Amino acid sequence: MLQIVSKAIDISLAKELKNLLFGSSLCCFSEEWKIQSFTFNNIPQLKYGIVQKKGGPCGVLAAVQACVLQQLIFADSNRNKDTRCLQPSEAHRTKCLSLALADILWRAGGHEKALVALPSGRQQFTPTGKYKADGILETLILHSAMRYEDLVVFLQQNIHQFEIGPYGCILLTVSVILSRSINLVRNDFDVLTNRLIGSHGYCTQELVNLLLTGKAVSNVFNNVIELDSGNGNITILKGITSRSDIGLLSLFEHYDVCQVGCYLKTPRYPIWLVCSESHFSVLFCLEKDLLSDWKTGRRFDLYYYDGLANQDEEIRLTVDTTQVCPENKENDLTPPLEHCIRTKWQGAVIDWNGTEPIL
Repeated sequence: MLQIVSKAIDISLAKELKNLLFGSSLCCFSEEWKIQSFTFNNIPQLKYGIVQKKGGPCGVLAAVQACVLQQLIFADSNRNKDTRCLQPSEAHRTKCLSLALADILWRAGGHEKALVALPSGRQQFTPTGKYKADGILETLILHSAMRYEDLVVFLQQNIHQFEIGPYGCILLTVSVILSRSINLVRNDFDVLTNRLIGSHGYCTQELVNLLLTGKAVSNVFNNVIELDSGNGNITILKGITSRSDIGLLSLFEHYDVCQVGCYLKTPRYPIWLVCSESHFSVLFCLEKDLLSDWKTGRRFDLYYYDGLANQDEEIRLTVDTTQVCPENKENDLTPPLEHCIRTKWQGAVIDWNGTEPIL
């Protein structure tokens, strides 16, 4: 028997959610969010990939994509990895999506609980006062699981709501917030008035960190930084508190705007979100020991996937750390993706293997 406790959303929780997401209960999800679910690619070489319809929710999609890849490539630790794991059957990739969502929610719930928000098709409260209805939040039923096994089975039974949609992306976002709890998410922020969805409907770093690490902290460095803000006041900036399963590489680091700590730069699995020009995509390697064995790290292949780019073929880069890219080669025409890769593998020579470099 599944032990799932279900209750309807009420107006006060819906208001709190909107304040946390947008900074106001009068805001609504944009069209880009409303049409986005976790639908897979049908191009044979890219069957593992999730397709993004429009800009905006890329941070959520890239985080889920990375967690799906973790399941696809590394769940069966005995298999020797080859590219066959990137051509899953439809049933297997759907199963990996269920397990990826379960991991994201269970981690946000501190490995002891999780909540799955699903639409009921009808309003659960009457919108009044300072609350603008969007046709989604008002219809939600919140299903709580206290055991990981129950969570997995429940997600498998309802995975079509996330994969086919129509609101998969919004449902996961609400579920991950409520799995962590509104209070804890707000306490994760450096500034209490921060929000999870920024201008133009983009995901903030806080939302991406919540999906990757289970905490909605505002920064990508390790641990915390204490700043003396004068008058004996200390400002605490919160970062990542332990090694993440999935990593992050950022173009901002290339431009010295931020520093990505080793908890994200050297994750448990060789899968990274790439943050470049307010867009998130994914870079990954099939070699589990890339991060622990220096021999593997001398020359290796990284695969790149961007769900928004209408990619029609596999992009495989070969990274050679035994050679050094000449300084004068680093110029305005260097692809931003290469800059991101070199924040981890400094000066590495990168071969696009015949693919047109993405500028």
